[in-house]
Amino acid sequence: MPASNLYRDAHLGLRSRLDELEARVRETEAELTDAFWASLDREVRERLERLRAARVGRARAANDAFEDLARAEGDLTAYHDALKQLVERLPMLEEAWLRVPATAPDPPPPESRWASFGWVEDEEAHAFTRASISCVRDRDREADIFWASRTSCLARFTDAGVPFSLRITASPQSGQIGEVTMWLVTSVARAAPALSIRPESLLAAFGKAVGLRHEQEVGDPSFDGLFLVEGTQHAVVRLLTPAVRNALLALARFDVPTLEVAPERRIAQIQWQFEPTAKALDAAIRVLGAIRETRVVAVPFRK
Repeated sequence: MPASNLYRDAHLGLRSRLDELEARVRETEAELTDAFWASLDREVRERLERLRAARVGRARAANDAFEDLARAEGDLTAYHDALKQLVERLPMLEEAWLRVPATAPDPPPPESRWASFGWVEDEEAHAFTRASISCVRDRDREADIFWASRTSCLARFTDAGVPFSLRITASPQSGQIGEVTMWLVTSVARAAPALSIRPESLLAAFGKAVGLRHEQEVGDPSFDGLFLVEGTQHAVVRLLTPAVRNALLALARFDVPTLEVAPERRIAQIQWQFEPTAKALDAAIRVLGAIRETRVVAVPFRK
């Protein structure tokens, strides 16, 4: 057989293989729900998307060089194999989706170095240290507390079986303790609904009034007047129970907090600015503890 015929046959064989792979991939993808794709870690999802890109431009395959077809066939095979392996692991993925981590990640360190190098009078620093330790030890006598400086500490503790990590950071001002940031974190299931709550502001309220922003409202004027809520109605109903709203309002007596539930990172966190006090910390713990313990609903990954 002439070499030219063999060349054409090789092209036809690769195109046939690509068509077969396309059909298998479409069949597998058709079985999967949007929740499946959302459940994947970012690195896995990005790798699949890169492999999946081999499908782009298949309409012009008739003009592709043999090397391009071979490369597309390799990428599409890798994509199909990776997808098949994930489908085979669906029961484990669904279990992991519902699992709540047993530990809480630490809040990130302060963005600047002033907490480590700022100057504070000894009496002020000692008072800040005593208040910080006391508000944590009142919750857990076995808490682990680590001091990065005289005005910045990290505490890991457990309350009612829920793990927490708390960072307390003060800004020195002319020898005294200035603004204090409290940052409390716990863990949540990947299946938890995402939610973001932040203080109402004049600019945000104006954007909301003219339709530039689309926040949710809970129907409680005292709450809706203080907070802007971003999330689905499902998230609001599931997470912002009356008990959680009351705890947020109690914390707002000290400072209107910022709350974020980020299931893709498996964390829920709350921040506010006020000196370390047992009542403020109690309110924040009640918020995150209730959110973490909210029963999440299993979402089907396969149609």
